[in-house]
Amino acid sequence: MKTLFAICAFAMAATAASAQTVLSLNEAIAIGLEHNRNAANAALQVEKADQDVAVARTKRLPSFKVEAQASQLLRPVDLTFARGAFGTIPGVGPIPDTDATIRTPSTLNFVLSAEATQPLTQLRKLNLSVMLSQASREYQREQLRDTRLALVDEIRRTYYGIAQTKSAIDANTQTIALLDELGRVVERRVVTKVALKSDALTVDSRMAQAQLARLTLEHTMASQKEQLNLLLGRDVRTRFDVVDMPPITAVDTDLEAAQARAIEGRPDVKQARIKLQQAELARRVAKADYLPDVGLSVSYVSPLTIDGAPRQIATAALQAQWEPFDWGRKGRALATKSLEIQQARNSVRETEDRVLLDVNVRYRKLDEARAQLRAARIAQDAARESARVKVAQYDARTALLADVLQTEASLADSDNQLQQALVAFWTARADFARALGEESAQ
Repeated sequence: MKTLFAICAFAMAATAASAQTVLSLNEAIAIGLEHNRNAANAALQVEKADQDVAVARTKRLPSFKVEAQASQLLRPVDLTFARGAFGTIPGVGPIPDTDATIRTPSTLNFVLSAEATQPLTQLRKLNLSVMLSQASREYQREQLRDTRLALVDEIRRTYYGIAQTKSAIDANTQTIALLDELGRVVERRVVTKVALKSDALTVDSRMAQAQLARLTLEHTMASQKEQLNLLLGRDVRTRFDVVDMPPITAVDTDLEAAQARAIEGRPDVKQARIKLQQAELARRVAKADYLPDVGLSVSYVSPLTIDGAPRQIATAALQAQWEPFDWGRKGRALATKSLEIQQARNSVRETEDRVLLDVNVRYRKLDEARAQLRAARIAQDAARESARVKVAQYDARTALLADVLQTEASLADSDNQLQQALVAFWTARADFARALGEESAQ
């Protein structure tokens, strides 16, 4: 009866799994890159950098300023002209003929002014500022790539973990089937009085342990699927199943090719190179500070309510500003920028060397993990065949139950070693793809 119940439970679980959507690794990566919230925030940061570039470009265009002012004197302004201040006219006399005082009343006055300024020599520095903003945008794009690569790496690891747990459940199913067959043999022998009741209880205990292990694996898979749904930016309750992992094959690229791909594709290398570009641009900006600031300005002023003042005043001016003596400030700033360029060059070389070291280590670990997995699979096949033979021998009364249980324990140990080898292999596979800077499934 217990056996029938277990078979029905497994059949129901298999039916439910078949009704779920099958999600491939490439599909999971595509969904994650499109809907993951951290990746979306990194993409928004790139859009902000685009706006910064647009702002930097507008500074090269003429600037316009309009100002309207309404003012009133807090106290009258008196202008006093002495007798004869404007000269003496023959036959008329001095102008004015007596001391005269003109008082400006405290009335409300309106003044409208407008000014347009076009930088000229500053355009060189402004163009360099635009280039700096563009370099910052490229840096943000590489940070976005880095975020996406980290996301893909985490999706790979979680997906591989689900596949490994699924494989463990399959192995557990075979173990339960083996124990079920052994249980039937023991029950027949107990009935015929050639086996003890304790033998049947021992087999039942092993069956209970195997069923507990299956429950633990199912709970582990449920948590892993919820974690993957979170990474994909969708409801954690979404039901799905994963495809079986493809056969283990040799590395499809040699070490030198992998090194070249990493040097050209890794975002941290590109970020270091962009830092060097920014340092070089910053030095050019510091060098441009030696140039005088020259600009063209056109202004217009209209005192609307001031009696006697011109109604329209328009001027055009060429403005120049230069600091001939700075006590060595510009030179020291330029020297600082030169040192920053040297630091950036050292960082580029250091980053490239670290990338090569990372690729070499991940390549070798992947090769070792593949060999370990092959050995574990051979050991599991041997243990499974040995367990099957021992059950048959026990049924034929040519082996003891203790021998059968010992081979079953060896099979469980080989299953555990195989699962550990699978975890090590797929983790090494994900690490190698991450070291190459690749987003696609590998």
